[in-house]
Amino acid sequence: MSVLIVGAGAGGGYIGAQLIAAGRDVTFLVHPGTLKRLARHGLRVRGGTGVQTIQIKAVAVDGLNGPYDVVVVAVRADAVESVILDITAAVGPRTRIVPIVNGIRHLSLLTATFGQHRVLGATARLVASLLPDGTIDVIAPGVHMELGQLDGGHSDALDNTAASLDVDNVAVTLRSDVISAMWEKFAFITATAALTCLVGEPIGPIAQADGGIDLARAILAEVASVAEAEGHPLAADVRAGLDAILTDPSSTSGPSMFRDLEANRPVEVDVLADLAAHARNDRISTPLVDASIVVINVHNRRIGAPRSAEH
Repeated sequence: MSVLIVGAGAGGGYIGAQLIAAGRDVTFLVHPGTLKRLARHGLRVRGGTGVQTIQIKAVAVDGLNGPYDVVVVAVRADAVESVILDITAAVGPRTRIVPIVNGIRHLSLLTATFGQHRVLGATARLVASLLPDGTIDVIAPGVHMELGQLDGGHSDALDNTAASLDVDNVAVTLRSDVISAMWEKFAFITATAALTCLVGEPIGPIAQADGGIDLARAILAEVASVAEAEGHPLAADVRAGLDAILTDPSSTSGPSMFRDLEANRPVEVDVLADLAAHARNDRISTPLVDASIVVINVHNRRIGAPRSAEH
């Protein structure tokens, strides 16, 4: 099956590298500037054994040639609307779109254009960052991906899509309740990002500080209340697991949004803004999440961050 990966950032680049290593037919869709860099330097992935340079097939929009079996959209949430225009020529009657995008809002955008049957629900858990020179810095190897049809059903197309993406270092699980799975990931991202970006420290030092655990649990309560109002309450074990992550005094980790803030890179504030918009629609007050959005907006304005990152 032919796979088009939209974006060669930390997520799309790392997943694409694993698919190429497994012999999959992979093409990257990127902006012209990124296309020049990839042609000159290849896709660079830094891991435990050093930097690996991978020669890849990459095109800009005008180089797309017919539909692909699978289109993996791996861009920031604020770039999805422009990507929809870019991938129209890549989507055919049997194409399945796999959005590896933080948040929930992108589903309504994609389904409005391509139909619910072509768009799968998806989550991906990986720990990697994109360095300023375009190198993908893999902090922890491996990807866990969850896929499912938005109607909760099952089909050969779903199985074929999962099989095309399930390779070494990429584990794919099918979920009939994929929207709930996406809300679980959404809660994880927003709770960890709001906490660490608001305080400006990784999770461990926050948990060690007086009042740090109470702050973490207050943020989790805000996030969980929005998920519940949207009809996808966090299961008891999911909430307990997230609580343990947020209150771990030994943790040295922070989510990608915090790593970007710490490294003085643009931060994907639209993910938190997506949660805040759901909260407003549900008449739920989220003052701590809102405060973290202010912190990130101040940071992004200070460094002159563009509205959306390139793919």
